Amino acid sequence: MQSELLRDLRSALPLMTKRLLLTAIACCGLSAPIVVAQQAPAQEQKPVHPEFPAGDGRDTTLRLCTRCHSANVILATGRDRDGWEAIISKMVTFGAVGTDEDFTQIADYLTASFPPVAIQKVNINRATSAEIATALAITPEDAKAIVTYREKAGSFKALDDLKKVPGIDVKNLDARKDRLTY
Repeated sequence: MQSELLRDLRSALPLMTKRLLLTAIACCGLSAPIVVAQQAPAQEQKPVHPEFPAGDGRDTTLRLCTRCHSANVILATGRDRDGWEAIISKMVTFGAVGTDEDFTQIADYLTASFPPVAIQKVNINRATSAEIATALAITPEDAKAIVTYREKAGSFKALDDLKKVPGIDVKNLDARKDRLTY
């Protein structure tokens, strides 16, 4: 009986912690020696979102901000302190929950880690489709449509000319008009 119980406990070892196993042995009054296997060291886990630099507030930022949206939203643009605070305030109105200390840490972290970047401008009359796609953050197909239209209709003089390109997202162009030169 005792040897059967000992065998059962040994087979259950992978499922039980050492402490639980020792408690089971003590409760059952087993006196036979038991070899306790050491657990293999935990595999090193890859960091979640390695694109986010280490720093005070990183964990808080990822914990609170990824509840509602992808962390990639943060990576899309850099902002100054006022810009990040405006975004945080907007998220609070949308239901983000945290303490004042959490939101201060997030603002500090984002300001230090994701500052504003210079806007890449593109001359819409000279740029290749790849340059247009990158600068305006549009699909390669839309960029090719702009180049094709430009080759047929001639140079663009203003944003309104660019909006005539068939199939182009006009709202996207309006949002990025500060990136255009003619």
